[in-house]
Amino acid sequence: MTYDLSYPGQRCIIEFLEANKRTRLVSRSPALQQAEKSIPFNLDHVQITAHSLALNNISIEIHPAIEQIAEDDPRYESRPADFRMQPGFIRSGHSDSVWHRKFNEVVFMRNEERIASRPLPEDMKDYIALEKVNQIMLGGRKDIRVNMLEFDVYFSRTILRLPESLSFRIKELNTNREDFKYYLPLIDIPFLGSEIFEHPIVQNSDILTINELSRQFNEGIPLNDINKLTNRTVVIQHSKISKEGVMTLIRDWLSGEKSIGTTLMLEKHFVPINQEIFTSIKEYFEEFVIEDDFENVEENFLPDYPRFCIPINNLSNLLVYGIDRGIDNNFTWPVSAIVLKVVATTPEVTPGNCQSGVPLVLPSMIFFLGFLALSSD
Repeated sequence: MTYDLSYPGQRCIIEFLEANKRTRLVSRSPALQQAEKSIPFNLDHVQITAHSLALNNISIEIHPAIEQIAEDDPRYESRPADFRMQPGFIRSGHSDSVWHRKFNEVVFMRNEERIASRPLPEDMKDYIALEKVNQIMLGGRKDIRVNMLEFDVYFSRTILRLPESLSFRIKELNTNREDFKYYLPLIDIPFLGSEIFEHPIVQNSDILTINELSRQFNEGIPLNDINKLTNRTVVIQHSKISKEGVMTLIRDWLSGEKSIGTTLMLEKHFVPINQEIFTSIKEYFEEFVIEDDFENVEENFLPDYPRFCIPINNLSNLLVYGIDRGIDNNFTWPVSAIVLKVVATTPEVTPGNCQSGVPLVLPSMIFFLGFLALSSD
């Protein structure tokens, strides 16, 4: 014997259905469609571009398409005037009568494989179609929870036609080198002006990555700003810091103001770390080149580069070393880094892997939120 589910039961099932399965289910049940918008919408990944919307592993894209319509096809007679022959006209380049009809279509992709498509009405512009897609999938929802929210426009000047009052609760944000302030309204966090390092989203992140390739940092980040950062881990990509700057940072960190576990990673892309930096450190801190202190450290150390364990006080040491970070996925460049890390003097504490936590990826900033869910509540 079966019983109809109560509303709380229906709500629970709908809330925890995979987003695309949920959308298909609700589209077949008019009774659910209105109430469904008020139920939290849980997604692992949302990607928004100028031509598509991706929810988890399904991408909805607007593609231009061409269809060949022969003269014996009934639709041939409905071709536009610029394809019609008149007395005195000459068809150049081919003798057959084929109309190459151009139109737009909605294409559904799963893991980059085309799984379905639907033609759009002849008079519908591609941007209007995408606006309707965004409205159907995201519009009117009270609570959208996303592990990774990604915007992919790569410096192009475009209008993302998103639903009014759209708001996300996120753990991770990737704006692909675009200025993140444009997207903060979508996570209901106001941008406070030009003092970017004083923004709460920067200060409250466990891990902060700053990309100095961005136009915001043509001269590199001032050392004073780096020292003011209170994040547990700071990664500076495409670092422009000089060897004098590295030496200054080391001396500043030896003041003992940094807590145990604080890590700074200065990444170099395309070209390896300049050996002169480590030569200068070695000349100044020669007595602290202690390889044995790194025996239990699991890092991909740069070969033939010295490593330093410099005492700060009775409770902590400063480790300084170089590592191979692999290949930059965007440009296939090799990446290496100088690492500064404060560790306890007890032998069981080792640097380990600096990349822990959950990343919030922004254009010139990447924030890692290990504990913070951004919410409009």
